[in-house]
Amino acid sequence: MDRRRLGVQFLWSVLLALLVYIGLIIYGDWRQLSALLADFPWKWLPPTLGLTLVNFGVRLLKWHWYLSLIKTPISFGQSARIYGISFLMMMTPGKVGEFVRAFMVRNVSGAPFSVVAPVVLAERMTDGLAMILLAGLGLLAIEEGSMRLAAAAALLVIAGIIIAIQIRPLALWCLALGHKLPLINRFADKLAAFYESSYFLLQPKYLLTSVLIGLVSWTSQGIGFYLVLLGFGVDAGVDTMLTAVSAFNMSTVVGAVVATPGGLGGVESSLAALSIQLLDLSRPAAAAAALVIRFATLWFGVAIGLVSLALWPHLLTTQKGATVEGQAVQT
Repeated sequence: MDRRRLGVQFLWSVLLALLVYIGLIIYGDWRQLSALLADFPWKWLPPTLGLTLVNFGVRLLKWHWYLSLIKTPISFGQSARIYGISFLMMMTPGKVGEFVRAFMVRNVSGAPFSVVAPVVLAERMTDGLAMILLAGLGLLAIEEGSMRLAAAAALLVIAGIIIAIQIRPLALWCLALGHKLPLINRFADKLAAFYESSYFLLQPKYLLTSVLIGLVSWTSQGIGFYLVLLGFGVDAGVDTMLTAVSAFNMSTVVGAVVATPGGLGGVESSLAALSIQLLDLSRPAAAAAALVIRFATLWFGVAIGLVSLALWPHLLTTQKGATVEGQAVQT
């Protein structure tokens, strides 16, 4: 693995993060934002970090379960170390660095990259389905008609995707149609390749189980955002919690679509905007809440990744002469 290139990408991501957070501070009025952060009850931070660990832990269980489905000879400890290092890969454009997990699994188990890569894809796709579902369910709790309409549309999209995946002729027809549609046609070949390579993992019992696991992990993370919002004066209540879970997951989906390292810019702006629109926060409070939850999620994960890489750097080391898909791998 080319560690120098990985380091350069990480530094560029940190620079982008600085620009994003400077913009967020200006948007929230740095004087008011500073005062809000100074008055924030930091007793809420440990439980928020704890919920982040719940999210990470549940996702790790799903990752290891997927590896067991494809009969990868790897221990849970090795799987956990690989998953820990992968949090650092969130800081690569479009999170493509997460495919480094497939290289690391190959390094410790001998499982081919082409066999493990679909696990990464299936895991991210089912996480996305769970997040869209949570976003839709949360919006149903809002009395405003347009929000409920958006929620119904999101839930219909989820239902349509799941049905299309399970009916193979319908899935193939949709993939063929994708070649003719603007915007989608750029990704049509990749979608088709993903569907073919992941078909086993997307069988009904595995797909539904994975989405249910995703609901647990991303609900816990959304509740973490709710705790942060409580610290900035939002009224406690079930409706508020559902709205917070919805806003967090909707923002995470936006970050994935933006495809910047770690969703930088997309997640923060969406969190601030939705906090203002759905929870009636002031601009400074919304910006401050976005900063705190991103510290407790993205940057907490990056810290875990850095520690994991420092402890187990050999997992990224590929033996000389090794190849992936017929091409030499740099070390």
